[in-house]
Amino acid sequence: MMRGAASFILQLSQSHVRSRCKTEIMIPHDFLAIGERFSDDASLHELLSRMKRKPPRRVLIVGCYIGGDDVQFWLRRRVSKLDGIDIYSLANRWGQVVPKLQRAFKTEIQFQQASIEAIPFEGEIFDCVATNAVLEHVRNLGAAIGETARVLRRDGWAWHSFGPLYFSFGADHCISAYGPSAGYDHLLLDDEEYQERIRNQEFFNRLADPNLPFWALNNQFSFATAEEYLEHFSRHFEILHVILKISPDALDFRQHYPQKWATLVRSGIAEHDLLIKSMAVVLRKK
Repeated sequence: MMRGAASFILQLSQSHVRSRCKTEIMIPHDFLAIGERFSDDASLHELLSRMKRKPPRRVLIVGCYIGGDDVQFWLRRRVSKLDGIDIYSLANRWGQVVPKLQRAFKTEIQFQQASIEAIPFEGEIFDCVATNAVLEHVRNLGAAIGETARVLRRDGWAWHSFGPLYFSFGADHCISAYGPSAGYDHLLLDDEEYQERIRNQEFFNRLADPNLPFWALNNQFSFATAEEYLEHFSRHFEILHVILKISPDALDFRQHYPQKWATLVRSGIAEHDLLIKSMAVVLRKK
């Protein structure tokens, strides 16, 4: 689907999405979406539209993995140079993948192991920094956002799509494997029972992906709310466009388990934080 069409569809759906939420979403936003469909396409359409007068020459992809869609999206736009970093070393795979991508796209490409909290480049050399499914796992969010701003040129762009946010349904990546009623057990269970669940490797070995508990076992989450993400961004960036993605599983949970939902709200968690699964944002360096 063309990305402009995705924006149009989201625009038409806003009244319907708000009626399904049944609560005011207090976080500043341009669009609400139910789930992931259309949201990233619409956000990227907004980014590319704003970039049109001056397309990026050098791009940094944080969480480049092995050069999949997130990387190739920018290579198809004929950037002059693309750098990628990933917190885990995939040097053996990179040695195979990077030459193939360079031949296919005729672009200079370099991948290396590094953290977004300590980006190994001098300042003000990138036109755009992009991440997908990274920021929800960053422990020092302030450092990460500061680093992306540091390596961007003046008026450089940042695009981030991230989630699930920690207060949403199944946000620890594994507890919802126990069933729909367990989707918020990372918030509802006491620590002892929660640890027992996520360390039950015998249970996870029976699933298609036995590594689901990885992030929970390593406690590798930012724990930030949607509002807190925006506060961090605003210290270094103009926030130009925000899409908030509402979890359909959260809506179903609220309907089928109202007592558990009420317990979560009584604990002090804002209802919109329980509903917001993820976000996509377009930023420009101040």
